[in-house]
Amino acid sequence: MPADKTTAAAPARLSKSEVTRARIIDAAGKVLSETGYQHTRLSAIADAAGMQAGSLYYYFESKDQLVEEALAGATHAVHVAVQDAIDQLSDATAGQRLFAAMRAFISTRLELGAVSPAHIRNYRDLPDEMRERLRPEMEAVSKLWNRLVRDAVASGEIRADIDPDTLHLFVFHTSEQIAKWPPSQRESIAETTDVMFRLMVTGLTGP
Repeated sequence: MPADKTTAAAPARLSKSEVTRARIIDAAGKVLSETGYQHTRLSAIADAAGMQAGSLYYYFESKDQLVEEALAGATHAVHVAVQDAIDQLSDATAGQRLFAAMRAFISTRLELGAVSPAHIRNYRDLPDEMRERLRPEMEAVSKLWNRLVRDAVASGEIRADIDPDTLHLFVFHTSEQIAKWPPSQRESIAETTDVMFRLMVTGLTGP
């Protein structure tokens, strides 16, 4: 994967329409992360996607539908990736499950590209009804994360003074900021994930 890749590659099995939708969502993430929900215009998203503004209505009925699908899709992608990483470990310890979840969390956030930083910038500015629709899966991710951290603390595999919410926010915000780094400062997603994981787990002076 190229070092300057900022969005997840569309699988070859996707139809042309699905690939175009993915491109529009990527463009929406870029515009949302730069201008915020209140100042985002469909015309700007169309420009970022290399399309005419009117063409967006073939795929999305409104700006809000596009924004919600982009943000909901990002949360769902992280949720699925973390759960899949855990499910693949049959005889893992609590600490191993947490570390697998951390790797999946970081790499998926990087694969999401521009949609990743768009989420945290815009969530509080969204219409109330949209936030309520997005909230359940966000809370599900948070509960899963908290359980993983508490299990790892109980097993003695990580420090007992680690607060699950603080660790969640730390990993969340750190992985989100990496997506904003210029391409020259990033390796491949796999290499960047490995570096950030090692920094988070062992720090600067660990093994």
